[in-house]
Amino acid sequence: MPRKTRRKASHVRRRNAASRGFVWRLAIRDPIEVYDDYIDDVVLLKFGQDDPASIEGLVIDFRYYSRDGETTRRSILCQQCGRVGERIYIRGYCPFREELRTFRVDRMSEVIAIMSDRDLPVEDAAAFFAAYAADETEEDNKPSLAASDG
Repeated sequence: MPRKTRRKASHVRRRNAASRGFVWRLAIRDPIEVYDDYIDDVVLLKFGQDDPASIEGLVIDFRYYSRDGETTRRSILCQQCGRVGERIYIRGYCPFREELRTFRVDRMSEVIAIMSDRDLPVEDAAAFFAAYAADETEEDNKPSLAASDG
């Protein structure tokens, strides 16, 4: 499907969903229950960081460039951040796909961290997320973090 048609179809789906009374789940700020296929269980994600050293609960907005060249604007409620080799990955709830997704930081641009209802532009995404990423993700977590969104 050509990119213009895909964008138009997406816009129509969002407009139709809005007319049926659907609410963007990140906008209501209630905890979100979502199935995590890596642990085969439902997890509860809530807004706001309980621990400033952990990325869990942080909302970020960014432009994402997939491996096949598609560019989308995404917002996610972060669950975890880790390293696999030299790459840093962010995993979180994506309302665009309505599921947990994993994103490569080197494919992000125009990152905005939404902290305490303030939008904070992130100048250097790699440095920003490196502060949250473990030195090396444990062997058990590598498949989940290495599974990329595109």
